[in-house]
Amino acid sequence: MNAPATHQPGTDTPPDGTRLSRAFVHAGIAHFARLSFGAPSAVFDALAASQGGDDLATLLDTPRDDWHAACAALACVAPELRGPLGRLLADLKLQLHEWFALALCGENESSYLLNLALAELQSPGALRPGLHLVAAASDALFGAQLPPLALPNHRLVRAGVLDVVGDGPMPTRTLAVAPELWALLCGDTSAWRDTAPLPVSDAVLPQSFCEQLPSLATLLRTGATRHVVFRGARAAGLAAAARLAAAAGRPPLHMEAATWSRQPALAAACRYAGWLPVLALELGPGERHVLPEHPALAVPLILVTGRDGAIEAPALVEIDLPPLTTQERRHAWRCALAANDQSSDDGQLETRLREFAGHALLDGPTVHTLAERVRLDAQVRGEAPGLAHLRRARAGFGSERLRQLAQPVTREIGPDGLVLPDDLLERFDALVARCRQRESLSDGLGASLAEPAPGVRALFCGESGAGKTLAASRLATLLGAPLFRVDLSAVMNKYIGESEKNLGRLLDEAAALDVLLLIDEADALFGRRGEGKETGERYANMLTNFLLTRIEQHPGIVVLTSNSRGRIDSAFTRRFDAIIEFPPPGVAERLRIWQSHLGQRSPDAALCRQLASYCTLPGGHIRNAVLQAAALDPAAPHDGDATHPIAAEQLVAALIEEYRKIGRTPPPQLMHARGGT
Repeated sequence: MNAPATHQPGTDTPPDGTRLSRAFVHAGIAHFARLSFGAPSAVFDALAASQGGDDLATLLDTPRDDWHAACAALACVAPELRGPLGRLLADLKLQLHEWFALALCGENESSYLLNLALAELQSPGALRPGLHLVAAASDALFGAQLPPLALPNHRLVRAGVLDVVGDGPMPTRTLAVAPELWALLCGDTSAWRDTAPLPVSDAVLPQSFCEQLPSLATLLRTGATRHVVFRGARAAGLAAAARLAAAAGRPPLHMEAATWSRQPALAAACRYAGWLPVLALELGPGERHVLPEHPALAVPLILVTGRDGAIEAPALVEIDLPPLTTQERRHAWRCALAANDQSSDDGQLETRLREFAGHALLDGPTVHTLAERVRLDAQVRGEAPGLAHLRRARAGFGSERLRQLAQPVTREIGPDGLVLPDDLLERFDALVARCRQRESLSDGLGASLAEPAPGVRALFCGESGAGKTLAASRLATLLGAPLFRVDLSAVMNKYIGESEKNLGRLLDEAAALDVLLLIDEADALFGRRGEGKETGERYANMLTNFLLTRIEQHPGIVVLTSNSRGRIDSAFTRRFDAIIEFPPPGVAERLRIWQSHLGQRSPDAALCRQLASYCTLPGGHIRNAVLQAAALDPAAPHDGDATHPIAAEQLVAALIEEYRKIGRTPPPQLMHARGGT
């Protein structure tokens, strides 16, 4: 038998599997048509001659139209094929007729002439090779059996390389290969749809993880482990996955876990392109994700997920990514920001880095991204980067996912915006101090408090309008943190397990961005529990326990509000770090509230004192009255003059309307004030 022209004996030139496969299929189908029809149509003649100088006889240096000689030469060439296709044939130990079936499905995706030929060989409308055609061609061309009933369990199908398509009787079904996979086997290593190369970031990662990196990479390279799971914030998990893939010497390919499950051929693609798949996964409490098995073409992969749920896979290693320490965060800010900061001396730079590091408990990739925004904002304003730029950068960063379950509260409250009695102000200041020191709170304390959760949970109680939401906004302003009000209607779901999943996703996102969460009307979640005699009560009790436990483990700051402390189950009191009750404001507080709201448009001081003395409404109603009076004041400011006082009559009328709205009778003194104006 003559040696193949594509691989002369004694040379290092590997045979071209792509050209061979194309010529193999075209010649094979033309020969099968001659065996079946005797005198086939011109389509098959064109198919046999379609490769020109690359036809099978030329490539193999065999006699033209000698099918058996070509098959014998192909059998000799197959073990020498290189590249992805050659590795696939070797991995699955494919015989000649199986290689033909695979190549037939692949070339059918790229050759219109082959489509026409298959349409003549099969029933009308079947443009992909049917199982009956594959079986008949295997028998006629190679004397091998490949019956339709055996194909669903064939190793090519089990490995996800080929797919049996259709739901009719087996002979009527077709065989297909993903076009992207066949293109890859032919040498095209472009990333697939719904996937993207994952760049290796230079963001700072926890030192404890970096120390594990060489051993993890060795485990992946040697096959001692096939699956690595990173639990924690998504950005940090993806950065860790990219770093591990680089250490293992494989380019990372990012995709959602659903994409991996939906496209079985991705396992083969990653194996032969050398990619290390990185799957992003969201699991709720109690949920389980089982990775699909590809035993014939095993490929290592990395999963990035949150704290909840379980993942089942063989040879699995789970890594909980720890948060950055204060020193690591300072180093992260230095690497991301300080290298381009030439506007200050080393002392000023160190002070700024220390402030940035303590401002928010962020992971390295988030610091890296925010630093770019801070730098651009400072350049536009011609200033040295500072906390004001960081606050602006954090205000809208990463809120897209949070907005599904919460809404941002963008109002900043100054020192005069929150009016509280002195004793209440002391408790509020103590809460602010607790929040600012939450990371270092356990330093120097006993072993039992060596690693407390850095989160802070506060309960604000008081009647509507007492200033609970205003206090939460003031807290966020003092901390420089974005504030998000939780949408309970979006979190709570009638389907069992969905509420827990929603809250888990919300807290994971809030922790990654270190935002302050405000949960209004918390008694709807943490009200008094029933005795659990009914199924609904038992589930409600379990849900309540889960929600509070999950919030207790949250590393961020959560403020819950309730109109009455008595509505909150007393068993939950221990779980709050601070409970602040907002009483109705006294005369002095009401006067300060009036002055704060009215500002430059305040009427005479005597009227303000009179309103503060006799109007016992809380601050929220006072705010409504001032805004309504400003809207109806006939002497509203014009031409930019915002110092004209609001008419006393309009102010009193708006107050009387507030009393009417809540069903209360205005005090007589208020009516007298109206009549005297």
